[in-house]
Amino acid sequence: MKHTLRIRKWLAEWTDPYKRYRHQRVIHTVRLAAAVVAASLVAYLLNLRHGEWIAMTVFVLLGTVPYQGAITSKAYERIIGTVLGMGAGLALLWLNHNYLHYSPQFFLLLGIAAAASGWLSLGRHGYAAMLAGLTMCMLLGGTGSHWIQDGVMRAVNVVIGALIVLLASMLIPIKSTLMWRFSLADNMEACARLFSIITAHKTIPEDAVETLWAEQRDMSARLVKTRAMMPAAAHETKIGTDVLESIQQSQRNIISSVNLMLAGVSKLPKPRLSPDEEKLISSHFAALRHDLHLTAMLLKGRWRPRITISFAQEEAVRTLAAKLPFETQGFLWTSLTIRAELAYLLAVLQQQRKRWLTLRERARLR
Repeated sequence: MKHTLRIRKWLAEWTDPYKRYRHQRVIHTVRLAAAVVAASLVAYLLNLRHGEWIAMTVFVLLGTVPYQGAITSKAYERIIGTVLGMGAGLALLWLNHNYLHYSPQFFLLLGIAAAASGWLSLGRHGYAAMLAGLTMCMLLGGTGSHWIQDGVMRAVNVVIGALIVLLASMLIPIKSTLMWRFSLADNMEACARLFSIITAHKTIPEDAVETLWAEQRDMSARLVKTRAMMPAAAHETKIGTDVLESIQQSQRNIISSVNLMLAGVSKLPKPRLSPDEEKLISSHFAALRHDLHLTAMLLKGRWRPRITISFAQEEAVRTLAAKLPFETQGFLWTSLTIRAELAYLLAVLQQQRKRWLTLRERARLR
């Protein structure tokens, strides 16, 4: 019974997207190890010449790229580039053997092929173009009595390695979309936590301030990571890159605004407020904290109802801010900026929700 419960718990952890995000390093490690073992077994059982190229290809494609969208794109480009390069190399070898015999025309054709590879390598599918040139040179530059066969076998082994990588990425997926949205969710959760401490009207101890700045740096690091995941996330979700760019911009603005509030809170004089004014500000801050938290829950796939930012207190907060000292005015204006950015961010996220949720999450949240 205990073993059954453990298996069920393990399966629940495995199928929960946010859990996979939290354990992505472990998943990537296990997947890479399994793929390398599979590559080595294929080379050993089939007794392939230059079989080490299978495991080498697995490491090149999978070693530092944990996300499925990026892996799939890279693996397909490696297969295409290898096949094209093998074709170009064999064609040049045939021409050289039958007609050119290392004449200037042969080297001219080689230069043209290399130039084409270099030109295309700076384009949209540059990795495939670069590998086409590399494979061609691998075939043309061999020595020994079996150098053509050796070159072809290396190219074939590269394709086998790329196919193993594709299979591994599908069996144990870590999608770029999940990493993108959960990094964004963690940032919104961190913003809510920082905002709660900043607006608590209490003196923040010096050691706690350093902890808050460390958390701010973590948010900035996640912001950079979400930028790197955007192309693959756009490919997986079919969300336009301009939409993802607008989400990224709103996230950046919210984090920067929280950063400004954190930098200024220690120098902020306590304003003289009436009980009603204190209640208004506290209510405004509490609502914003709550909305930031709900945004994180939405991104984690744990919130079904539509979230609507209320602007009912907006005018009253603006009127109060205009009467306060300059430093306190800036504090309130910044919080209003966060609310406006958050409202836009939520509108875009909820509009695109069906595209970034997984099928299991969509079924659960109906």
